[in-house]
Amino acid sequence: MNAVVFYSNTGQSERLAEYFAQKTAFPVFDIFKLSNYVFDTVILVFPVHCQNLPKPVKNFLSRSQTNALIPIATYGKICFGNVLHEIKERYAHTVTAAAYVPTKHAYTDGNVFDEYARLDPIIDKIADPTPAALPKTYKNPFANFLPAWRSRMGIKIYKNNNCDGCGVCDLACDNNAIHNGKTNRKCIRCLKCVAACPNGALSYSLRPLMRLYLHKNKCDKLIIYV
Repeated sequence: MNAVVFYSNTGQSERLAEYFAQKTAFPVFDIFKLSNYVFDTVILVFPVHCQNLPKPVKNFLSRSQTNALIPIATYGKICFGNVLHEIKERYAHTVTAAAYVPTKHAYTDGNVFDEYARLDPIIDKIADPTPAALPKTYKNPFANFLPAWRSRMGIKIYKNNNCDGCGVCDLACDNNAIHNGKTNRKCIRCLKCVAACPNGALSYSLRPLMRLYLHKNKCDKLIIYV
């Protein structure tokens, strides 16, 4: 079985996954709705969180069996860490192609990635599933220090009077981190609840240190390994 699998909170990784599915005719799956974990070729699209692999992606990589893995890491134009090299080193998969794709940061305004044709060399590599070289890239030495806590300290989520208790945010959250618009310590500030709320009852603000961080020099490189 071939597949495109995505983990997406604000829709950007999902849009990339849909492009790959269209070009390859592979079925596309939300990472939380999988019933099968055995694949021939799988294209895995996901966002980088605090220069790290998101927990659902780690779980998928630990559980799945593949003959050829193609990880596509989207990042918010600041720093993508070393996630692709970490996949190669830590998990028993043959990585045949991979990419870091710059797109809009979840916490800022900006342009989403839409130059999809630039990703076509990855699709071409499916016919030649030889291992790709994935060099080690820069990762901040503090990136592994309580990343979820750092996100909570940097972002405040608010609930306004538009909340009618519909529970859509509860259902949307993959971490059981929100109930009736109020987050708990499981929250990683992915903003999936904010995007999912049908009444616009949830919003967020950036604390000063987060605003300072987001003003760093931007990196907008599309890096492809084939």
